[in-house]
Order: sequence, then structure tokens, then C-alpha cells
Amino acid sequence: MLLGTPRTITLALLSLLVVAAPVAFAGEGDAGTGHLEFGLGFYSNSDGSNGEEGNPFLDEESTIIEPVIVFDYNISDETAVWATFSYDYVSCASIDRLGNFPEQSGASGDNYLSIEGGLRRTPDRENAWGVFGHLSAEYDYFSIGLGGDYTRTAPDGNSSIKYALNGFFDSIDLIRFNGVEEGSDSRITLTAQVNAYQVMDPVMHAEYGGVLTVQSGYLATPYNAVVIEDTLVPNTNLVNMAPGREVIEELEDSLIRGAVFGRVRRSLAARHAVELGGRLYADSWGLTGISIEPRWYHWLIDGRLRLRLRYRFYTQSEADAFSETFLVEEEFRTQDADMGSFTAHTLGGLLTLVSGESSEIDLAADYITREDGIDQVLARLAYRWDF
Repeated sequence: MLLGTPRTITLALLSLLVVAAPVAFAGEGDAGTGHLEFGLGFYSNSDGSNGEEGNPFLDEESTIIEPVIVFDYNISDETAVWATFSYDYVSCASIDRLGNFPEQSGASGDNYLSIEGGLRRTPDRENAWGVFGHLSAEYDYFSIGLGGDYTRTAPDGNSSIKYALNGFFDSIDLIRFNGVEEGSDSRITLTAQVNAYQVMDPVMHAEYGGVLTVQSGYLATPYNAVVIEDTLVPNTNLVNMAPGREVIEELEDSLIRGAVFGRVRRSLAARHAVELGGRLYADSWGLTGISIEPRWYHWLIDGRLRLRLRYRFYTQSEADAFSETFLVEEEFRTQDADMGSFTAHTLGGLLTLVSGESSEIDLAADYITREDGIDQVLARLAYRWDF
């Protein structure tokens, strides 16, 4: 998915919700065991339209509420199945605006449904593989995804390498910023990823890898508009009735993007650990980015209450098609603030309460400040039960 779209945010929110590292309980992996997780995620971003930050012509405020259910079950000592169900209620100004047009009155609220499921096989200590399928839909969008992975672990268990490949095939209804429907289009996304894990010594381990994604098809956001400032006539659809005429966003129909990443975690004492991670990103549209993320882990109560604090610094350049001001209609054009240059700072915390021998509760929150004014809040509450 592309930066700046509500469904991109929902995917990020889902990953925040279900990827928290669980405590390994006794018996995990045995036939007949598994876990069930219930989560509630929240995302909100403010509007950067103050004339200098974000897109000054449009209200970019949005809110997402997302309940999630995750189920994982070991049908044998070697085979497990899993499923994830999520529902998102999305409220954002760009979608609300469609409610001003009679033919799109039902589009003021966006409901996103997603289901994923898969199978994992671990025939021996050195080999494992898995496959998954994905379905998701909302009023203007439908997606099918398929993928698989293979993991090879060293005989001593101190290192492993994982290869993954997935593809998503999307259909998008082209509902424009003014409510006009222009049929539908499609998009294909193929991603290959390699992850390596290495125990470096008794108190330190590392993970690193790379990912390459190729996209083809319709890659713009249908309801995004670009304002051409070649008129002095006020536009009633723009913030503060700014002068200008709106045209559709136009982006190239192919994109190649790649990233390399890594992190190292070291135990400082029985109850403390620190981690340093980083990521480099670049794509064929001219956007580059870098992130650096230190983390600190601490058991507040041994075996019962764990705290994780993190800070993330991120900065990116703007895409070639991005501009804050357009005086003429360029071939490729966007005013999506997520494709402009900005620097962001994230502060976040996660509290994990291990309740009894088979359950835990997570409470997490992140606050992101961006220099373009589009500040963001992410939060989640999750309960996991191992059986």
C-alpha cells in the first residue's frame, strides 16, 4: 500500500496490535495447545493545514478504531494453523467530504474488514515453512493476498535465516474527490524479504535483513486532489475557501522500493535489556528515508510486569511528484503530505502484565510528532490467553 492512505494506517495499526513479543508459556508448540488474543487499537492524526505545514488546502484529520481477534492452534507437534480477524472504522476528512455529494452520501464512514489465515509446519529443529492467505474489503476496495516463507535454523539453534514471498492483488473503485465515479482499476504488489537472526554471545543477539517490493497498476489514491493555483476564484470545497481548481492526483503506474534493516539487543542485567535498531529506505519515485530506534526493556516485577520504552527518529526526502504548490498540471502530481519531506519523532511505551501461567495483558501507546504538523497517536489494549 502507499503512504498516506487510511488502509495503510490500518495495516500499521494491526501490526502494532499483534506483533508484541509474547511470553513463551510451558507447553507452547505441543499438539492441542495454542493461544487466543483479543485487541482493540486506536489511531488518530491531527490536521497540518495551517498554511505552512501539511496540505494547506485540505483537512487531513483522521481517526481509526480497530478490534482484532487472533487465533493460533497446534493441530500436531509439527503443524499449526492461525487466523486473524480485524474490523476498522475509519473516519477521515477526505472520506467525510464525499458525503457532500448526493451520489456518495454513504461514504462518510469507511468500514474495513480483513481476514488472514495460514498454516505453519516445523518437521524438524532445522526446517520450518508456512503459507498464508488474505482477504480484505471496504466500500471502494477489495484485496486478495497469498504468500509463504521458509526458515532454516542452524543445528546449534544460534542462527537462522528466513525467506518470505507474498503477493497482493487489489481492485480499486475510482471515486474521485468530487464524488464522480470513474469505474475501477487494479494493482499488484509483490514483496520478497530475507531475515537473518544471530545469537552473538550469551547476552546479545541481532536480527537484520532486507525487503524488495514491486508494484504495478493504479498506485494513486482516487479521492486525493491536487490544487492548481491558476485562478483567483475561491473554491468552496477547500479550507478557508482558498482560490484554485482541483484536479485528480496522478502518479506513475509502477514503483520499486527497497529497504535494509537491523537491530541488536543486549541484556545488561537480569531485569534490563537495551536494543538499537535502524532502517534505510529508497524507491523509484525519489523518496528516501532513514530511521533510528533505541529501546529499553525492564522487568518492573520479575516474571509479572514488563516495561518497554522506545524512541524513534525518522526523516525522509520528498517524492519527485510531490509539491506544495502547483501552477500548472504536471504529468505526475501529488500534495499528499506523506510523500513530502519531513522529520518525525516517536515516543512510545508498552506495559505487559503476565497474569497467571497462561495469559497476559498488553497496554501500549505511541505519540508521533511531525514537523509538517500531522501529529499522530496510536494506542492498543490486548489480552492473550494460552491454552
